[in-house]
This record gives sequence, C-alpha cells and structure tokens, in this order.
Amino acid sequence: MRAHKMLAAACVLAGAIALAPACQDSANGSAKQAAASLTGERLVYRVEWDPPWFLFFLPKMDAGEAVLHLTGETEYSGKKAFEVRFTAISSGSLANLANMKVEDEFVFLTEPGRFCTYTVSQKIREGKRKRQIDVQYLRDTRQLHIREIDQAVIPHAIKKDEIKDDIPECVHDPFSALYLFRQSELRPGYARTLLMGNDDKVKEIRAVVEKQELIQTKSGKKSAWRVSIAALMGGLFKEGGQFKIWFAADDQRTPLQFEVRVRLGRVLGRLK
Repeated sequence: MRAHKMLAAACVLAGAIALAPACQDSANGSAKQAAASLTGERLVYRVEWDPPWFLFFLPKMDAGEAVLHLTGETEYSGKKAFEVRFTAISSGSLANLANMKVEDEFVFLTEPGRFCTYTVSQKIREGKRKRQIDVQYLRDTRQLHIREIDQAVIPHAIKKDEIKDDIPECVHDPFSALYLFRQSELRPGYARTLLMGNDDKVKEIRAVVEKQELIQTKSGKKSAWRVSIAALMGGLFKEGGQFKIWFAADDQRTPLQFEVRVRLGRVLGRLK
C-alpha cells in the first residue's frame, strides 16, 4: 500500500512536470497566444511501476493512467482564466497487488499570459482516504487560503481552514508551469527557476535541460529534450529521489515521457 501511495503522488507530480521559466511580462502576449492554440489538448499517459532491486521477485507492473487536459478559457473573479485538469487513475497489476483504488482529480485556474495560479481544487480518492482540498491565492494581500475536508466520515470533518501570509505575488501550480515552459527555446544547459505551490507550501524549483536524445514512443522513435527537475531547498519528494521529463524536440514541445526514481522504485509514464 505504501508503494501505491507513492505511485499516486508520483502521478500527481508527474505533473511536477513542474518546470517553467520565471514570469516575464515581455513574453505574456506570445505565451497566452501559444497556450490558446493548445486549448482542448488532452494528453494521456500509461504509467508503469518498476520495483526496486530489493523487490527483485516482483515484475514491472501496469499502474494506471494519468491525463492532462487544457479544457479551455473560463472566468475567475471577473478575469479571464485557463482551466487545466489533471487526473490519476490506478488500474492493472499494481492496483490488484496493493488492493487500493486511486482516483484523484485536480482542477487549476490560471492566469493567461503569466500562468500564475488563481485556485487549485483537489478531489482525492485513494482507497478509504477521501479528501477535498481547495487553495485560493489572494494576490492583493500576498496570502493563500487553504481548506481541507475529510469526506470519508459522516458528517464531513474540516481538517484545515487556514490563511497563510507572505506568499509571493505569482506562484505556479505544476501544470500551469508546464504550459509556460513549453514556450521556451530549449537547448543543452538551459536552466530556469520558478516558485511552485503545493497545498499551503511554496518551493523554489529548478529545471535543467540535460541533452537531446531519441526515445521510443507509440509512433516510433522521436527526438526529445531530457529535462531534470529538483527543489533547491529540500527534496522534491519526501523520500528524495529524481524527476525527469522528455519534451518533443519540435515547436509544440509535447511532454512525451516522465520518470520518477525514489527508494521504492521507478515510475515511468509514456504518452499514449
């Protein structure tokens, strides 16, 4: 079960696809226009779990699917916003082994142009754990409001309802950061940092383009940029580990593959 929970977190941080350049006003127009051209894009990944060496008796297992969808333009507090949805759903051998179903859904509202996050809504369904977590970034006061409700009990219980101070004016969620990053001109050694929000915490993340290489995809071998992501202070994951993502070496820079390596093995996602 512990391994399966790690998988759920990895799928979510698969989106920790979390790599974007810092906000730049000069690029707002082109970034907004480019994202608008991707409206409706739906990326589906097959996720596998490769056990660590000390579980050598277990084979590589199908773990489920992760889906990223830029659904379109909406409105938030009288302002235009992009809506991004991400889901992680378990299935296959690992779900049977762990005897735990994962059905997590995340909805992000983000500012067109700068891709600074307005709100995050998380619907967590992991076995018996059922949570609703909502985060709102209050830019005018440099605060965030987080509210977490345990929906596994009747009546529902409020686990957290807090205001956090000293929040930067522009914070990215991992998936808004992804669309911003895809506007960058990638090259070996290219590196950028950003502030990424995770519930009521904000981390400084650095993404580095390592090299261009060929990877196997469903439609054959494709040239891709391999990017490594790390938190500058503390680990990206609770148990440390490494996160990499491969972007197509073309104008769209579609994320083709991601990999998470932690003590409990490797999680690999490939675009279907």
